[in-house]
Amino acid sequence: MELQDFNPWWKSGKVSPEFTGRKRKIFGELLKYMDKRQIVLLTGLRRVGKTTLMYRIIDELLRKGVSPYSVMYFSFDESRYDLEGLIKQYETDALREDISKKKVYIFLDEIQKLDGWPSKIKLLYDTNPKLKIFLTGSAQITMWQGTRESLAGRFFDFMIKPLDFEEYLDFKGAVIDSRREKIFEKELKRHLAAFLKTGGFIEALDMDEPMLRKYIKESLLERVAFVDIPQTFKLDLPELLVKLLTITASNPGFYLDYKNLSNDLKVDHRTIANYISYLEYALFLHKLYNYSRNFLTSEKKVKRLYPSNTAFTLAMNPEVGLPAVLEQFFVNCLDAKFFLKTPQKEEIDIIHVHNKTVLPVEVKIRAKIGMDDVKTLFKFLDKNNLRKALLITLDTETKFEKEGLLVEAVPYWKYWSIRDRLI
Repeated sequence: MELQDFNPWWKSGKVSPEFTGRKRKIFGELLKYMDKRQIVLLTGLRRVGKTTLMYRIIDELLRKGVSPYSVMYFSFDESRYDLEGLIKQYETDALREDISKKKVYIFLDEIQKLDGWPSKIKLLYDTNPKLKIFLTGSAQITMWQGTRESLAGRFFDFMIKPLDFEEYLDFKGAVIDSRREKIFEKELKRHLAAFLKTGGFIEALDMDEPMLRKYIKESLLERVAFVDIPQTFKLDLPELLVKLLTITASNPGFYLDYKNLSNDLKVDHRTIANYISYLEYALFLHKLYNYSRNFLTSEKKVKRLYPSNTAFTLAMNPEVGLPAVLEQFFVNCLDAKFFLKTPQKEEIDIIHVHNKTVLPVEVKIRAKIGMDDVKTLFKFLDKNNLRKALLITLDTETKFEKEGLLVEAVPYWKYWSIRDRLI
C-alpha cells in the first residue's frame, strides 16, 4: 500500500465512520493526553480495537480544525518501511514542509514490527518538539528489553483491553439496572455466558459458535503463534506455542512445573520457560504467584497459569466446565497477581491486592455452600490480621462470621456487587 492509501482524509478531509467504531470508555481518558508532549503508547491483544481508537483520535483532531495534511497514519503490520524514509515521503507528498516547523500528529500502528523502533522513535521525538506521536503494539512492548530505558519519561502507556462486561452490555444494547441485579438475574446469566465465549472482542459479538471458534483460533491464536511471535523472537518451534496454549486451556490455573512439561513435550525446560514468557509477552497467558508479603519469596514459589481471556479457553476447549471458566474470568478481569497454596495444601484462588489493601477471593461454583468452604479464608484472615474475604458462588448469597471476621458470599452473576467489594 502507498502512504496515501493509509491516509484517506488527505483527500476527503474526514475519517469514514466505518473506521471509528463505537466509542469506548477509555477514549475520554486518552483525550486528556492529546496536548501533552509525551508519546501515547497503546498496547494490548490483537483485535481489541487499538487501531479503531487511533482513528477516533484522528477524527477528533479533524473535527477540531487540525489540517488533514498535519495528520499521518501508518501501519507496520502489513507494510515494511524504514521510519526515516516514511517521514521524508510524508513531508514531500502531504505536509510539503519539514515536520519540525509545525504541529504534526503521527500515528504508527504495530510499532513492534519496526526493527529497532525504540531508538528510532526516541530520535524522532527528541528532534521534533512540536511533534505528537501515537503508537500501538500488540504485545507488552514496554516490557521489551531496553524500551523503558530508551523512552524513559517520553511516553504514557495505556493497556487497551477487550470490552469488560459492562461495556459489552452497552454494545449489545442490554438495559439492566445495576442497582437491581436480582430482578435481572436471568438476563445477567444469559449475557455473561455469551460474554465468556466472545471474550469481549468487538468483532466477535454477533458470531455464532463455529464462526467464533474459527475467528479466535485463526485470527488471534494462530496468527500470533505462527506469525507475530516468531517474527519478533526468531523462533524455531512455533508449534510449541500452540501446544502450551492448548495445555493451559485444557486446565486453566494449572500449576506450572517446567520439569513435567519438559518430560511430556520432550523439549528442554529452559526452552519451555522461554516460550511461556513469549506468550506472556504477547498477552496470551496470565501467570499468578503464590502469595507472600515478600515478593522475592513469591517469585521462588510455585506459580499458576491461565489463558488471558475466556474466549481462548472456550475456543480451544469447548467442554471446559463453568466453574473453571468463571475462576479464570475473575482472575482475568481482576488482573490478579497472586493465589495461595500453603504447605498444608490449603488453597485460595485469588489474593487481590489493590492500593495496599489485601482481599482473599475464593470462587466456588456449586449448588451448596457451607462453613467448610470458608475455613481457609477465615484462617488466612486471622493470620494476616485482615477482616473481610469474598466468596463468589453459583447462587448462594449470605454472610459467614467468626470472631469478628467476615466472609461475604455473592453469586457470580452479581457483577456490580462483586466489583464494588473489590474496589
